[in-house]
This record gives sequence, structure tokens and C-alpha cells, in this order.
Amino acid sequence: MPAIETATHDHTDARHRLNIQAVAWKKRSRKISRLRLIFPGLIIGTVLLMIVWIVVQSVINSMNVYTTTGEDIRMTNPFYTDRSRNGERYEMRGLEAVRKGRTSQIVTLTAPRMEIRSENSRPSALEGAVGVYDDTKRRFTLNKDVTLNSGNGLSLRTQAADVDLQSAVITGNTPVEGRWQTGVVNAQAFRVEQNGRKVVFYGKPGQQVTGTLSGDEN
Repeated sequence: MPAIETATHDHTDARHRLNIQAVAWKKRSRKISRLRLIFPGLIIGTVLLMIVWIVVQSVINSMNVYTTTGEDIRMTNPFYTDRSRNGERYEMRGLEAVRKGRTSQIVTLTAPRMEIRSENSRPSALEGAVGVYDDTKRRFTLNKDVTLNSGNGLSLRTQAADVDLQSAVITGNTPVEGRWQTGVVNAQAFRVEQNGRKVVFYGKPGQQVTGTLSGDEN
């Protein structure tokens, strides 16, 4: 009898150990199953967050958002529009605008482009490498590789041009080349009014206005 009791007791202990192992195995199985679901979810969530961050950054960079560095105020893709006292509408754009100080009225633009629109003619486009906008004087100056394409077919090339935003008159005091379908004019200064409908070229002492219009030497 004692031997039989010992065998029965050992058998009960073995079954108990097996039950414990089975429970532990089930726990590990459930844990592994949960991890198999969690890890792909984390990976997908991380990828989605990266995509959302890229989209948000792109939207922010495409908007006119000011950022400050010291006293400078910078704006990407600046856009400004208004009208002259004669009714011409003008628009100014650029890659970047920098205001030197929060109270400054001077704004520097990189790769500026300006369009002047009037009711009875096509728009004129003025471009350059650098632009300076003076809000106090209501003037816009473009420098370096300046081009003007007016609505009446005039194309000007010079190194500096000044725009009076109140009258929408464009002037320049550096050598200029003007081109039409009918000819070419070279001068030392110019003045463009009425969105290109009126253009005046000037010479300087010892230098005359030269060119060819409609095949005739001038």
C-alpha cells in the first residue's frame, strides 16, 4: 500500500507540473500573438506619421509663414498686391522676402517678379535677381539682369529699374536695350508709362540713342 500511494502522489505532481507548463505556454502564445499584431501596427503608424509630417512641412513651406532669425523677419514665397492711383493693379512675388528689423519699412526680395495689369492692355512682367521694396516711399527697385516684357510686345534688358508704385511708372538710368518686332533701340536710360503704351529712351552727354526701327536707321 505505501508503494502504491507514493506512485499516485508522483503521478499527481507530474500532472500539476504539466498543467503549470500548459498555462505558461498558453500565456507565451497569447503574448507572441499580441506582439505579432502590435509590431506591424507600430511600423505602419510610424510610416503614417512620417508621411503626415512630410505633408505638413510641405504645406507650411508653401504658405506665407514668417520665421525670425535675430532681428530679421523672413517670409517664403511672398506675395503683395495693390493698385496705383491710376487704377493699374500690380502684384509682387519672390522666392524669399527679408525685413531688416520688425519696424523697418524696407523689404529685400530674392528673385522678384512684378506684374502690372491695366484694363485695356495685356500685363507687363518685370523680373530681376534682387528687389528692394520701400513701403514708405512706395517704390520698388530691381537690380541685376532686369527684364521687362510689356503687353504691347516691348522687351527691355537692363541692370536696374525703379518702379513708382503710386503711378506705375518704370524708369532706369543704366544702359538699356529695347526690342520690338519692328526693331531694336539702345539707350542710356528709359521711362515706361501706361503699362508699356508709352516708352521714352534717353541718351547721355556724348552718347546718343541708337537703333533700327522698321528697317530704318535712327
